Amino acid sequence: MARTRERDEHWTPALAELRAICMALPGVVETVSFGNPTFKAGRKTFAVLDAYKGSTCVWLACGVESRPALLEEEGFFPAPYDRAQAAVCRRAEGIDWPAFADLVRETYARVI
Repeated sequence: MARTRERDEHWTPALAELRAICMALPGVVETVSFGNPTFKAGRKTFAVLDAYKGSTCVWLACGVESRPALLEEEGFFPAPYDRAQAAVCRRAEGIDWPAFADLVRETYARVI
């Protein structure tokens, strides 16, 4: 039997916001990976909505160059299981979605 993750009150609004940002970009598809909404450009994942330690977060493939500066910003933390140290997570609570959209678009541009 598959284990279901508990999702907090930020999951549904975060998914709507992230989906609107990602699906407005050319060639993006939404898939499901490990039960999470996953956004890909071609075959490369650039954003995932996840639940980590009970909190909704957005995983981004930010690249090794951008990662240190992002980790200094409030709400960001190292992505779990990221051996390449090229990804971050941002807690969904308190995201300024218009500003965050710019970061999502930058992340998308990295993988296309």
